[in-house]
Amino acid sequence: MKRTAAFAIAWLLASACTGNRSSGITCPAAGASAVTAQHEPNGSGGTSNSSDGAVQAAAPPFPSGTVCNASGIPRTPPVTIAHLIVVLFENENVDAVIGSRLAPYISSLASQCAVATAYQDDVFSGNLVSLPHYLALTSGSNCSTGLERTGNGCITSDADALVQTLATPSIFSQVASWRSYQEDMPKACSALSGRRYAAKHNPAAYYRSLSSCALNDLSIAALQCDPCTTNTPCSPERPSNAFTADLEADTLAQFTFITPTLDNDMHDGTVTQADNWVRTYLPLIFASRPYLRGEVVVQLLWDEQTTSTFGGPIPNVFISPYVGAGTTSSIPINHFAVLRSWEKAFGIVDYLGCASGTPPGGAGTCPADSTADVRAALGW
Repeated sequence: MKRTAAFAIAWLLASACTGNRSSGITCPAAGASAVTAQHEPNGSGGTSNSSDGAVQAAAPPFPSGTVCNASGIPRTPPVTIAHLIVVLFENENVDAVIGSRLAPYISSLASQCAVATAYQDDVFSGNLVSLPHYLALTSGSNCSTGLERTGNGCITSDADALVQTLATPSIFSQVASWRSYQEDMPKACSALSGRRYAAKHNPAAYYRSLSSCALNDLSIAALQCDPCTTNTPCSPERPSNAFTADLEADTLAQFTFITPTLDNDMHDGTVTQADNWVRTYLPLIFASRPYLRGEVVVQLLWDEQTTSTFGGPIPNVFISPYVGAGTTSSIPINHFAVLRSWEKAFGIVDYLGCASGTPPGGAGTCPADSTADVRAALGW
C-alpha cells in the first residue's frame, strides 16, 4: 500500500474532450488545465492526544467535511462495516477518468482516497459484454455452475432478465439488508429495459431466487447532467428520492447498489456527464450522519474497459474516513476479489463462486487474483 500526494500524475491526462464512443455528443475543445486535488477542509483529518501524550488519529464522529483520512496518521477500520454503497459505471480505461481534466471531481476523490492501480478486467478469458461482469461482481460467476461459457445456465449476452436469469445466490441474498437504486427504471425490479434504464446494468433483477427484489430494487428519477462543462451540478442540484430519503433518515441498508442511467454512467453519455453526477450525489453521502460516524464505505467501480480493449486495469475509487489520502495499491485484484472483500467486511465467510477461488459447482478455473485481500491493500 503506497500513499502519495501526487497520485493524479500517476496516469496520463486524457486528451481532447470528445463524446463517449456511442453518445454522439461532441463537446467544445477543453482547456489544458491540470486536475487539482480538492483536499478536505481544515480539521477534517483530525488528531487527538492520548493520556501518555502520543498523537493518534481522531475517532468517530468525524468532523464535517471529512472525506478520507488526510491526517497522515493511520486509522484502523472496524473489522466489519455497517454500510457499503457501490456505484457502477461503464466501459472506460483508467486514463480516460482518473487524472483526466474531463473528470475533475472523480480525480480529486482518487487523490484524497484510495485507488487499486491493478484492478484488472480479467474475470473472463474472453471479452464478454456488460451483464456477465455485473453478475460476476455480485455472485462470483456469470453461470449457475461453472464460469464464462463452460458450465450450466451461463449468461453471456446483454438480454433482459425477462429471458435469462441465474439460479445462484448473490451478495443481495447474503447480506442482512440491501437496496438497489436504479435511475429511470420503469418500475421496481424491472426485468425489461425502458427509457434510459438498461436491465443489463441491474444485477438484482437476474437472480430468480431473490424474492425481495420487487421490494428493494427501486427506481429513482434520473438527474439531468451537463455532458461538456465540468464542475457543474446536475438538475435537480439536490435530488429527492428513495436513496436520499434513506440517507437523510439514517436508514441505509447494509448493502446499497446504485446504477445511473445510460447517459450518466459513461455508457452513452460523456465522462464529464458522469463526473457531474458523482459531484451531485457524493457530497450528500459525505455530509450524512452515518458517514461521519465512520459507518459507510463508498466504492466507485467500472464494469470493464472500453469495448475495444480487454484484460488491463479499470478505473476505481475506494472511499472511507479510514482510508489514507492518496493510498494506492499495485496488488492485482478483480471483481471476484472485490466481492470477496464485501463479504469479508460484512462478516460473511461463505464466499460465492470465484470469490472463494472456485467457480460455482467446482468446474472451471478462476483467475489468480480472485481472492486477493482488497481491504488490507486499500485500508478500508
